[in-house]
Amino acid sequence: MSWGAVFQNVFHPASFFCICIGVVMGTVFGCIPGLSTPIALALVLPMIFKMDVSFAICLMMGIYCGGVSGGLVSAIMLKIPGSSAAVATTFDGYPMAQKGDGARAMSIGVFASFVGGTFSTLMLMIFATTLAKIALGFGPWEYFGTALMALVLATFLMKGDPLKGTITMLIGVLMTTVGLSPIDGVATRFAFGNVSLKNGFDMVAIVIGVFAMPEIVKNAGRISQARPDIKLEKRIFYLLPVKEIRELAGTILRGSVLGTLVGILPGLGGGPACLMGYAMEKRLAKDPETFGTGDPHGIAAPESANNATVGGALIPMLSLGVPGDTNTSIILGAFTLLGISTGPIMLQNDPEVFQTTILAVFVANFIMLALQSVSIPWLVKMLSVPNTYLLPIITVFCVTGCISLNNNVFEVYYMLVLVFIGYLFENNGYPVAPMIIGFVLGGTIETNLRRSITYYGSFSSCLSRISIGTLFFWVSVIVPAAYIAIRLRGKRTERV
Repeated sequence: MSWGAVFQNVFHPASFFCICIGVVMGTVFGCIPGLSTPIALALVLPMIFKMDVSFAICLMMGIYCGGVSGGLVSAIMLKIPGSSAAVATTFDGYPMAQKGDGARAMSIGVFASFVGGTFSTLMLMIFATTLAKIALGFGPWEYFGTALMALVLATFLMKGDPLKGTITMLIGVLMTTVGLSPIDGVATRFAFGNVSLKNGFDMVAIVIGVFAMPEIVKNAGRISQARPDIKLEKRIFYLLPVKEIRELAGTILRGSVLGTLVGILPGLGGGPACLMGYAMEKRLAKDPETFGTGDPHGIAAPESANNATVGGALIPMLSLGVPGDTNTSIILGAFTLLGISTGPIMLQNDPEVFQTTILAVFVANFIMLALQSVSIPWLVKMLSVPNTYLLPIITVFCVTGCISLNNNVFEVYYMLVLVFIGYLFENNGYPVAPMIIGFVLGGTIETNLRRSITYYGSFSSCLSRISIGTLFFWVSVIVPAAYIAIRLRGKRTERV
């Protein structure tokens, strides 16, 4: 099938409508705490059996793009990330919204999301086969090193004391060890005889417990506080002016490249890309102390990075049959149910499906830009809603989202315990973001370290496999990160 026929399929009124519905559904599920893109994708699985293949692909790609971008709404306006991919967006997005620049912060996030998603889609279109071969060359030892470097960056460059960040990060890593062993799937660890703990902890419940609910508790204590004034011009499309686009161009481009590369590596996804993009931009900034106070670059970097993982994660899924993240895992399952075989054979036997997927993602990014740019006036009004109405609604969504994970009320029980822990951490200066990134990457680190030791025979043998180029790359990133963290810590001490 030629690209002309693929264009006719994607721009068919029914296909275009499916993309629009998918983007709307993904944005709603992405911005509401307690819901998520995987839940939205799972909900439409029963529907796609009776749909045409191109319609089903358009619907899923719309949900995927809209869901990853939708997390910025609650992250900026409420300091409650809709997903782990929007955690770093809260660091500068929420302070900017508190200053009354919520609409501007949303515009920056939406535009950065659009550029990141479009860039990764173009890379998917041009370099899918080549980049898939590069990802195939990564072994377990390389995955272990990449994940470990992400942990170090998260620890040293997050706002707060690096020592406290290390403590919360290690707690997150330890939480991944609860449940069945990821290698043999037989040994049960730290379950203490509880059947529910054998499945371990769920990411959505952890994000809600340590990030969302503590913020609700704090806002409940300020329930009578006056809401900030919102600076909002009357216009149809809330797009960034050309001057600000030029100022943020370098940041958005760097985040897009990083997000695409992280997305290619299976198991990482938007969460690590978001935090790594933020950490990288903070390291390169001339005034890194402005990060965390409402710096526009602190919004553009993570949003371009996390949305760039969409196209990046589709590269190994389509070219190798290996899902890049949770979302592509569900999409891969849907392709299997539709009788579509992914991997190298897909490029030979089903090139039209490959091309349709790429074009659907490309179109979904433009629809996402238009939809969210138009809806900013309504989205920023969340700040004007009294806490007496807003907080109970968000709490219901959070609790319902936890229960819907596995239809198990036990998820709510340990989520409530995490609320206490998260609130305790926040009030004592312990950042919770490293805890989340530690949980996200803990399983990847353990799995690939054990596989490396099994393959090479011992840990010392693994160390001997580190190339000079890899070592130089790690040092060039980690050493400046540690230097900036120490310098910022010294400045804070002087102020005190």
